[in-house]
Amino acid sequence: MARRADEGPTGEEHVLPDVEDDLDEESYQRLTGKRRARLVRQRIAFAVVVVVVLAVGGGAYLVWSDRWHPRGAARPSVAASPTCTPAAAPALLAPKDVTVDVLNGTSRKGLAGAVAAELRTRGFVVTRVANAPQATGPATAVVTYPAASVQQAVTVAARFPEAQLVQDDAAKGISVSLGDGYQQLLAEQALVAPVPTGQPGAC
Repeated sequence: MARRADEGPTGEEHVLPDVEDDLDEESYQRLTGKRRARLVRQRIAFAVVVVVVLAVGGGAYLVWSDRWHPRGAARPSVAASPTCTPAAAPALLAPKDVTVDVLNGTSRKGLAGAVAAELRTRGFVVTRVANAPQATGPATAVVTYPAASVQQAVTVAARFPEAQLVQDDAAKGISVSLGDGYQQLLAEQALVAPVPTGQPGAC
C-alpha cells in the first residue's frame, strides 16, 4: 500500500501509516469486496429506478396519445347518433278533390252539421253527416282513411288543430270524427299538412 511521508522535528522522515495499512491482507480483501458489492448494488438499484421511470413515462405517453389501452380500461366509445330524416308530408289537394264523411263523436247536438256546412263552404265534398258509432274522446278530430287515400286524409286533417290520422284498410272512404277538443277549423292561410304515423322515414 502507498504511504505518505512527513518530516518530524528532527528533520527525519517519518512514514505515516494509512488506516487500511493496519489491516492484514485477508481483512483488506474482505473490505475491498464489500465495497465492490455495495457499488454493484447501487448501480443495479439506479438502473432499476431508471428503467421504471422510463417505463412509466413511456406508458403514460402511449395512453395519452391513445396508442395503448391498459387491460381493463374501457376505451371511450363514441355513440353513433341515430340519423333521422323527417318524412315529408303529402302535398295537400284542392278541397274539391276530396270527399269526406263528417261524424259527431261528442254529446254536442248539431256539431257535425255545422262542421259539414263549413267544409262545404271551403270546397269539400261532404257525402254523409251522422253521429259517430262511439265517442271520439278528448281529441280535436280523428280522420280515418284507407291506405290509398292518405293524401285526401291529410288534406282534411290539415283543417283541424292536432287532428289524429288513423289508417284503416277496411274503411271505404275518408271520415272525420269530431271530438270534445274541437273548437273551430283552422284558417286556410294557416294550414300545415300533418305527417301520418308509420310513413317511411317518419321519426
